[in-house]
Amino acid sequence: MTETAFVRFLHWSSLYEKERPFQIFTDLLPGSQDQRKTNLVWDERQIGVRDFRAHADQFQLDTHGFTTRDLPGFHELLDRDTITKEYLPAVQEMLQSELEDVGTPALTHHSKIRSSRPEATEKRINFSDQTQPLLPSNYAHIDAGPISIVQRIENSFPGNATNILRQRIRAVNVWKPLCNPVEEWPLAVCDGATVKPDDLVETDSVRQGSVSTNYYAKYAPEQMWYYLKHQSPEEVLIFKHFDSEPGIPAPYALHASIRQDVPVDAKPRHSIEVRTLIFSETFESEDGN
Repeated sequence: MTETAFVRFLHWSSLYEKERPFQIFTDLLPGSQDQRKTNLVWDERQIGVRDFRAHADQFQLDTHGFTTRDLPGFHELLDRDTITKEYLPAVQEMLQSELEDVGTPALTHHSKIRSSRPEATEKRINFSDQTQPLLPSNYAHIDAGPISIVQRIENSFPGNATNILRQRIRAVNVWKPLCNPVEEWPLAVCDGATVKPDDLVETDSVRQGSVSTNYYAKYAPEQMWYYLKHQSPEEVLIFKHFDSEPGIPAPYALHASIRQDVPVDAKPRHSIEVRTLIFSETFESEDGN
């Protein structure tokens, strides 16, 4: 059954033909002539979204760009120690055992906690800046472009980068609710085989000391969106940002937290997402282990 939801897409502007789309997430110099922090314009659309749980085995990373697996435990809000010492290793083990074409263990390089109502987060949790609860993102997007993925590999593995870049590389996100099944702002993913390259607009993301690229998406009626209705803390969504393997039907999957009508007593959504790099072959780490 198809339900309705609202997602924000990028509204195409002729400005982007002469100026790259950009977002700046740092303070501007007071004397800067251009005080814009972005040139992006949004287009909110009502979309249809389908619960794919009953047919989950039909949706896999290569054919649709996303899949789902079970990852038991880790129901509560997680502190930094638990994330680093317990949750990230559990994610790595799950990906190695559940996905095909995994050589060197999946390398987790980024995690984020999100909450639909950050004020509802318990005060006793003391996150550092990079893991402070963030709001759900209602924008149809892909977190990382190919340029940023290559740069991360070159910066993280300077001695092995040449060999790594010769093999299959996938950038994969693992997304899991915490505390309770999702009642508001669920995460939806779009079948990558229904997204045309022309739907995607590469965007610069400017932060203190770095510039990375990601993609926002223009709306197209052919795009097919799915989610796990009332996704539980036992279920993870796994979806791709990038796949270097040529000829794959779905090399990526758009995603967005979708806005729906929900009961006034709906519980807040808490979630954790982990971005990983998965290499198809094995190689020795640069410390010789």
